[in-house]
Amino acid sequence: MGSPETVAESFLVALRERGVDRLFVNAGTDFATIVEAYARRKESGLALPDVIVCSHENLAVSMAHGSYLGDGRVQAVMLHTSVGSANAVCAVSNAASARVPVLLSAGRTPLFESGILGSRDYGIHWAQEMFDQAGMLRELVKWDYELRDGAQVREVVDRALDRARTDPPGPVYLSLPREVLAAPTFTGTAVAAAPVPTVAHPDPVAVATLAEHLATARFPLVVTGDSGADHATVAALADLAGRYGIGVVESGPRHVSLPADHPMHLGYRPGEVLADADVVVTLDLDVPWLPAAVSPADDAVVVQVGPDPHFGRYPIRSHRSDLTITAGCGPLLAALGPALEARAERIDSGRATRIEELGGRWRARRQALLDAESGASDAPITKATMNAALASVLAGDTDSVVVNEYWAQAEVLAPTVPGSYLGTPPAGGLGWGLPAAIGVKLARPGATVVSTLGDGAYLFANPAACHQAMAMHGLPVLTIVCSNNHWGAVQASALKVHPDGHAAASADLSPLARLDPVPAFEAYAEASGGFGVRVRSRGELVPALEQALRVVREEGRQALVNVECS
Repeated sequence: MGSPETVAESFLVALRERGVDRLFVNAGTDFATIVEAYARRKESGLALPDVIVCSHENLAVSMAHGSYLGDGRVQAVMLHTSVGSANAVCAVSNAASARVPVLLSAGRTPLFESGILGSRDYGIHWAQEMFDQAGMLRELVKWDYELRDGAQVREVVDRALDRARTDPPGPVYLSLPREVLAAPTFTGTAVAAAPVPTVAHPDPVAVATLAEHLATARFPLVVTGDSGADHATVAALADLAGRYGIGVVESGPRHVSLPADHPMHLGYRPGEVLADADVVVTLDLDVPWLPAAVSPADDAVVVQVGPDPHFGRYPIRSHRSDLTITAGCGPLLAALGPALEARAERIDSGRATRIEELGGRWRARRQALLDAESGASDAPITKATMNAALASVLAGDTDSVVVNEYWAQAEVLAPTVPGSYLGTPPAGGLGWGLPAAIGVKLARPGATVVSTLGDGAYLFANPAACHQAMAMHGLPVLTIVCSNNHWGAVQASALKVHPDGHAAASADLSPLARLDPVPAFEAYAEASGGFGVRVRSRGELVPALEQALRVVREEGRQALVNVECS
């Protein structure tokens, strides 16, 4: 194996040495020496990250986001200078709010106008330069820096990865001037990688206090939705909840935090149980309840737990807390077990039965929906219909992953396997779901990955770029689009704020919420060699989904089911 000859090669080698196996790219003129590094790889023998070419920056960053969700490894992206960074801002916002560690790098417009290798040789090199390129991302990333000299490239990569992985994790941003990348490399002494910082562990006094509250409670309740991002916490929470009679409700779940079939699972609507609980513990959840709609009882004890329990990057967040514990969910649950065991004899022996009965309400509601949808034949297709159909075709499948950006409800799908249901990031930047699903498929090639979208989210995802990426990289995903020709959230928000207003009184949909006419979405998949079908009636839905799953699983081709939904 040879040695790096340029700073660009040293940068790429450093990434690979530190465990970054993929580099998602949308290239431009700033990539000249990166292109050369990969062209020289046959001669140099250098170990470089695998290149994942993406034809749009939202695709690149959201694929990296999904790949992290798929395998838990830090990802790297390289964008095209200022304009590529601008295109990526929405996806970076999603990654930041979801605490996804991504090393975002971007070329920087050449510093010099002439005379230096890599200096400006295109007209755009003047117009693309910014006084502060990183400024547009600074609120969203944990750290930003510009590589100033090749001598520091390894140290800078280590610093970037360290900041990205330190709990709570998140994206970082490194700009790379073209002249610096093109310069001869500096061969320094190899330095061992720094260990990943450990997760924060809870204060023992705080754990004892929490255990005391839980042991003496009439109705203890855990509210979560994100704790399952660490898959190991799912079994730990299930054990504690079952052993000591603690109810769990998942609010706006983005991960499977407790198996849906667990007897202490109280569903996905905190408003139904929150006010009755006398101890409420929120596990690393930014919005455990909507204060305008429901809050814990005045005499309840409210405990907030997480590595950043008050979510310091949010400008305002005033959810009540009577005890705040800074800790990772895993260490907190591990410490809580022995503390509760020491108090087990003081726990009300009948509360587990009462809590389990409460859990029967959402299960009965789910079953009633499934029964009603299976009996309907000629009625219009609704989102409830689509959920029942998807639950039917995925029943008993433990190897599928649903990546949801709109209509697929955990309450109906009832996921039980950690990592099998992934919901929209807290920031809600549209266009995340489909590229994230492709990224999950990249990280978990043996899984059947299903992307569930509305027509608006699908359009935002740059669908042509997404389907082209599936074909280019051999990543067949099943995409299911709920096509109702409008922005549901826009209309619903107007009616919520002005329930007696003119929009509510009008028989017509607001023009601000209309999307019609939408394209024949199935043609996007067909144009990239996949299977596409449009569903117009209930009787067609399950057969279309079953056929699409066969195409994905058996033929290894992408598929899209475009459902006309009311």
